[in-house]
Amino acid sequence: MKADQQQRSFLDKMTPPSGQQPGRIVRTIGDIPVTIVPPDEIRAEGLEGTAIQVHTGDTPEFSISEAVFDSGTSWALMRNESKMILRNSNLRSSYPPNRVLLLDRDLKKGDLFLSGDAIHDPDPLGYPLNQVLMIMLLSQERGLLLHACGICDREMGYLFLGNSGHGKSTMAKFWHERGARVLNDDRIVVREKDGDFWVYGTPWHGDFKECSSEGQPLDKLFFLSRGQGNMVTPKRGAEAVSMLLTRSFPPLWDKEGMGFTMDLCHRLAERVPCCELSFVPNEHIVDFVRSI
Repeated sequence: MKADQQQRSFLDKMTPPSGQQPGRIVRTIGDIPVTIVPPDEIRAEGLEGTAIQVHTGDTPEFSISEAVFDSGTSWALMRNESKMILRNSNLRSSYPPNRVLLLDRDLKKGDLFLSGDAIHDPDPLGYPLNQVLMIMLLSQERGLLLHACGICDREMGYLFLGNSGHGKSTMAKFWHERGARVLNDDRIVVREKDGDFWVYGTPWHGDFKECSSEGQPLDKLFFLSRGQGNMVTPKRGAEAVSMLLTRSFPPLWDKEGMGFTMDLCHRLAERVPCCELSFVPNEHIVDFVRSI
């Protein structure tokens, strides 16, 4: 299956099968809905979550009062008196953006302007705007996006955190082969719900393409590292919080959002057992983790 077909298949699973108007897309990640409506639909009240209307053609002129954050690579965030402005090119790029998203300050409504090849993309928001928007929504005291592999196994929820090359996709493959459900091997949303922490899959996977949009209570959390044998080392307090932050996607441009993110990481480290997991990349790691 091609990548765009996989993306569409996953998004279809996240779209309610009934009650949705033709041409309207409802995408829910981590129980946070975003509704995207076509350019010819008049915006109506009662849309789920953040409502974004798509427009094609040239982006209209708008004022900018402040450059909030420049990734230096693929996106930048700006604002003016009433809007947050997210674009898919950095501020020093010689190439104009073909996606510009204008959002109300409360992130409840927005207008997405597409041009060029972006018009034909099956995901109107596209990378990286889709992930940056989710980070912004989560920073509204909702949760956090983590660089992690999420596993549901025998009613247990495991989170394996790591940066590129630490073994997240390898871990997903081994658990999948042993009958576990893989939420995602690269991007996981974590949220608090009824006093517990829950983990949710996202459509943004790595090498392992089997993923699920469903949620699962989190029981244990592991920071991955490669080693000569399978071994766990407990991590607590500030050390665990620091390891969480370096494997997360925090809203660096938002002081209040960063405050919430720090507090969330502290609560997560206090209430969920955290360990560093040094492992040998073979199927025996599944039984090892199950025995902990």
